[in-house]
Amino acid sequence: MVASPEETPESHDVRDNYNFVQISRSYLTQMRKLARASPIAHEILYYLVEHMGRTTNAVVCSYGTLCEVTGVSRPTVGRAIKLLKDENWIDTVKIGNASAYCVNERVFWQAGRNQRKYAVFSATVIASASEQDSNFKEKAKQKLTYIPIIEDNNIAVTGKDELPPPDQQDLDI
Repeated sequence: MVASPEETPESHDVRDNYNFVQISRSYLTQMRKLARASPIAHEILYYLVEHMGRTTNAVVCSYGTLCEVTGVSRPTVGRAIKLLKDENWIDTVKIGNASAYCVNERVFWQAGRNQRKYAVFSATVIASASEQDSNFKEKAKQKLTYIPIIEDNNIAVTGKDELPPPDQQDLDI
């Protein structure tokens, strides 16, 4: 491991291995074959591994973003994704116009195999600037409006609703 001037081995918890991705040695031959067969698919796979979550191997990313990252056309990205899926390097889950790419956890992982946490779905989301509204940077600086959430045990009061008077025992007098 090469440490940058600000980083020293002591500055990281050795058990954490935060910045490491592990790979199964048994897949190295297939990875070399993938690199020869489709350099773009190989690049996309490594991009997804680079950005996948620590406890789940998923990344949400659009084709447009993958086109920007690789510098190739949409059909080329589509062929690369199809190859990665067909050869079981990744699986995909459609989310509107984007996809969640789930990297094969038998090949790549970050957390210790016995430390993985599972959820219904969790992913790193990548949204390129070119796919956003032109004023997205200004919007990001604005404070969002607070929207109250009504829980199951709460009663929503609207203009014409009548509520019974409070129980007198609930009042501190």
